[in-house]
Amino acid sequence: MWIRGKTYYYGEITELCINIDRNIREIRKNCKPDIEFRPDELILPSSVDIHVHVRGAKLSYKETVTSATSEAVYGGVGTVFDMPNTIPPVNTKERVIERLREFDLYARTNYGIYSGVTKEFEEVDKIPIAGYKIFPEDLEKEETKLILEKSKKLKILHPEIPLALTVDRRLRDKWMELASLYMVNGKIHITHITNLETLRLAKNLGFSTDITPHHILVEGEKDCLSKVNPPIRDYKTRLELFLLGLHETDALASDHAPHTEREKSLPFDLCPPGIATVSFTTPFIYTLVFKGLMELNRAVKLLAENPAKITGIKAGEIKEGYSATFTIIKRESWRYSTKFSKVTQTPLDQFPLEAKVTNVIVEGKLAYDGETVYPIRGVNIIAESSRN
Repeated sequence: MWIRGKTYYYGEITELCINIDRNIREIRKNCKPDIEFRPDELILPSSVDIHVHVRGAKLSYKETVTSATSEAVYGGVGTVFDMPNTIPPVNTKERVIERLREFDLYARTNYGIYSGVTKEFEEVDKIPIAGYKIFPEDLEKEETKLILEKSKKLKILHPEIPLALTVDRRLRDKWMELASLYMVNGKIHITHITNLETLRLAKNLGFSTDITPHHILVEGEKDCLSKVNPPIRDYKTRLELFLLGLHETDALASDHAPHTEREKSLPFDLCPPGIATVSFTTPFIYTLVFKGLMELNRAVKLLAENPAKITGIKAGEIKEGYSATFTIIKRESWRYSTKFSKVTQTPLDQFPLEAKVTNVIVEGKLAYDGETVYPIRGVNIIAESSRN
C-alpha cells in the first residue's frame, strides 16, 4: 500500500510517497497513492511511550490492554512499554509469557513489556522482553544485583531509595531521587524524573532519562487526582523542567497510571498514586512546536526517535526497513480529555492544545482515524526488531 503526504523525513518536511506493508518498503517522491493525506496534515513517526501502566489481568477493573492501547493511539502513540507492577506481578517466566499472550490478543498498538526483578532471571532473560523495572523496594535485593551485573537488557529505574516508601509524602524529597542513582550501574534508564538536578546527575552518570508532562504542568498535589509517585514538586522545580529539562532529557513518557473514580475518591492518605495521561503527551509536545516553543526535530526525538533507540527497536523513524507505524497530526485548537480509557477524569482535563491526531497507522494498518479505534493487533516490537 502506498501513502502520500507531507512527511517528516531526516529532519525536513517533504512531500513523499511511502510504500508499506508491516514495514516501510520504499520511500520516493512520486506514486499513485492508496491513501493521500490532506495538505494540512503531517506524517510523523508514531510516538513510543517508554513508561505505561497498562493494568489488565486482575486489575482490568482499572484499565484493560484494549482500553489502554486504544487510548494510546487516540493520543498518537504507536508503541507502548508496559510496567510489571500488576496483579499478579510480572516477575516469573510463567507470568511474563502470560503477559505477552495478553498483549498479543488485545493490544491495538505495538508493545514491549518489562519484567519485574525476578529470582528466575536466567529463564526470563531469554524471553523477548524490553528489560527490567527496578522499583525502590528492589534496590537492596540480591536478585537486583544479579540482574545489574549479568543482564544486557535495559534496566529502568524508579529513582527513589527504599526509605521514600516509608516516610510521610511531604518528606519525599529530591535527595531521595539523587541518592538512588548511585545504587545502580550498567544499561540504565531513569524514568519520571521530577527535577533538573536528578536529570543532570543521571546524564553525567551515563544513564538515559525521561520526564513526564504532569511533573511539569500539574500544580502540586492538591488532591488524590494529582497524587503521583514520585511527588510533583514546587513551581520553581516544575518551571526548570519545562524551560531546561525538556531540552536536556532524552525522552518524554506518560507514566500512564489509571485508577478508578472510587479509588481516587478515597481520603488522600489512602488513595493510590497515578495519573492517566498516555493520550496527552504527544499532542502536548507538538502543541509546543506549533506555538514556536520547540523545534520539530527536537519533538520527534523526544517522542519517537530517542525512546526507540533507548529500547533498541526498529521504530521511531521513517526509514526503509523500520516498522510502518505513523502518527498523522494537524494544527487544530481543542481541549484535552480522555476518550477510550476507563479513566474519565485527570488533572489535565480541558488543557488547551493546538495539535490534533487525525490518524494512526500501526504495522501498516489503520488503528485510528480521528474517531474510531479499529481492532488491529499490534506486535511485540522487541521480538520483531530482533528478528529484523
